Amino acid sequence: MRHTKLIAAALVLLAGATVRADTVDVSSTTLVTGGQQTRFTGGTKLDLVTVVPAYEILSVVARDVTNPVASDLQLVLAGWGAYDFDHLRWDNGTSSNLNGDLQMGYVQGKLLNRQLTLRIGREQVQTGVARMIHIDGGEAIVLLPAGFRVSGYVGAPVSQRFQSRSGLRSWNPEGGDLAYGGRLAYSLPIPGVPGRGLDIGASANFVEDGGDPVRQEVGGDLRLQPIGNLTLLAFGAYSLYDDRFSEASVMGTWTPIHKLHLSADWHFFAPDLFLARNSVLSVFSASDRNEFGGGLTYELGRGLSVGADYHLQLEPGATEESGHHIGHDANARLDWSRGATVAGAEFLFLDALENGYWGGRLYGRQSFGKLFAAADVIGHVFREKVNNETYAVTGTLSAGLELARGFSAVISGRAGVTPFLEQTYDVMAKLVYNQTYVRREVR
Repeated sequence: MRHTKLIAAALVLLAGATVRADTVDVSSTTLVTGGQQTRFTGGTKLDLVTVVPAYEILSVVARDVTNPVASDLQLVLAGWGAYDFDHLRWDNGTSSNLNGDLQMGYVQGKLLNRQLTLRIGREQVQTGVARMIHIDGGEAIVLLPAGFRVSGYVGAPVSQRFQSRSGLRSWNPEGGDLAYGGRLAYSLPIPGVPGRGLDIGASANFVEDGGDPVRQEVGGDLRLQPIGNLTLLAFGAYSLYDDRFSEASVMGTWTPIHKLHLSADWHFFAPDLFLARNSVLSVFSASDRNEFGGGLTYELGRGLSVGADYHLQLEPGATEESGHHIGHDANARLDWSRGATVAGAEFLFLDALENGYWGGRLYGRQSFGKLFAAADVIGHVFREKVNNETYAVTGTLSAGLELARGFSAVISGRAGVTPFLEQTYDVMAKLVYNQTYVRREVR
């Protein structure tokens, strides 16, 4: 495929250069899970099948790679492989038991006295209305005088398992064959505590599929921290193709005293504009939603803290004539921590148009040196029956052990009763390896 050459080049560079890097971070996770999933094989009922997939997740980051051109040269590689021992899991995405994918594979370096940063390969663009777009391509960031900076990117949206990039077949919400955009920003630091200052930006993101528009958005963002304990965030996005706002939000956090943390926020979003323009699903979500609310957390002392959040929700009514439905979303929690022990309780409440629930959660974690054990139980009682059931309860037990030489192991089991399965269970065994290799040379 066209994009495999770029990925292969990044892998060759990474394999050849890691031995000359000052620091190499390696992370590996081997994960085996087992449980039940539903399948429709015909007739009037769903069948239950057992799925036992095994995953290998690998990440390698080489930093400060020796080279004659760029400063802070980094090589990043992250990917995964999986094998289904029994039935194929529903999200396998192929007809084979063995599959995998490359998540990241890029080279990054700084040039021109660190004023220019270049990144080439498979990456996620994180600025402005790019919305963490996953591309095979390149990105450049330029630091300008007086606190200004400009960034731009171009590439092709990533497709799963190196399959078709077509928006009709790709799992990428911004599927297509061309993506480009950028952000112009200004930063004004204010002396004092770290993070204090102003950062404001304007950005644009365009995605095409065979010349047809998939996404055309422009937006602005702002972060202001005038004093150390007060932060204001704002974001807005506008769809040029649809000629309406796709998202807007304002959030403020304030810590008036050391023990009290307050927050308030407003969030507007149009769900259909989060989907690709060529997605058939976009026509089923053409409605706007608003959420208003806030929360607080207070430290009572001796490791005990309380918190609560509430949001008023304005969602579309059952008919166009009925206007908006006013819903509510709230939770309250009690957390306790002392030494190696962590425990807590949470109360949940939701009142939405289609349904609602009352819920509760209890959890705890205890460490015994290099060993830990944890338990978590969550339950919901529905306002309206779901599949003729009024409640759902799920419990999880976990245990882990820190092994030698950067290894650790975790085993976890979950069981419950839900409106979709009279009895459900799954188990997980995980082996994790995290290590940093440091090499210094005289230059």
